Amino acid sequence: MDAVVKWASALCVAAITCTALQILAPKKGMGRIFRLITAAFFLCCMASPMLSIYSDFNLNVDNVPPEVSADIIKERVKQQFEQQVNVAMTRVAEQTLKNYDIKLSKIDVNMDTGEDGSIYISGVVLYLDKQDRSKAIAAKQILEQRLDVEVTVLIIQE
Repeated sequence: MDAVVKWASALCVAAITCTALQILAPKKGMGRIFRLITAAFFLCCMASPMLSIYSDFNLNVDNVPPEVSADIIKERVKQQFEQQVNVAMTRVAEQTLKNYDIKLSKIDVNMDTGEDGSIYISGVVLYLDKQDRSKAIAAKQILEQRLDVEVTVLIIQE
């Protein structure tokens, strides 16, 4: 409780000082910049208890379990990145084929990541229902043109 009283009294002194300095500052030119600086100073005085709370959180990297390594994190990031690319490719394929009244059952994106983290998409496999068998060639051509990769179409037999 004593810390709150000290902070409140310091805040009152800062408010009185900033107000007095703003009254003495000229109205135009550098006075505007000076008012901005005193306002920023006062906000910092108000936020100072938050900064002391933040400093109490010590992140000790030595306590991190040895199972968490850079390789595991890189692999997890790679998996998430590939999953996002797969979702994006699925969305593009579905929207493109929807314009041609072709319903997509499933899509598999064959991709690999290079050493520099770039993704190489080597091909796409489309799965269509057997009622869309007659549209398989059209779907292949449309998506090859749209995605600029090799597309393989497989028909799902139910």
